[in-house]
Amino acid sequence: MNNSRRTVDAGACIGGSACAVCEHITFVKNQYGFDSPMADEPCHQYTQCVQACIYDPYREDEPGG
Repeated sequence: MNNSRRTVDAGACIGGSACAVCEHITFVKNQYGFDSPMADEPCHQYTQCVQACIYDPYREDEPGG
């Protein structure tokens, strides 16, 4: 699965474009007119997009960090 889709599918994406740090991510308008990340090729599990997104609902930050 496209790493950025995790955040989008969880309803947590705000279109902040931090995930665009990955060269494979571009933004398109979703059905509501908001920017949504889209991988321009199949995701190979690079984690740059997930690490950049502060809204990733699955992130496991280190304790105290």
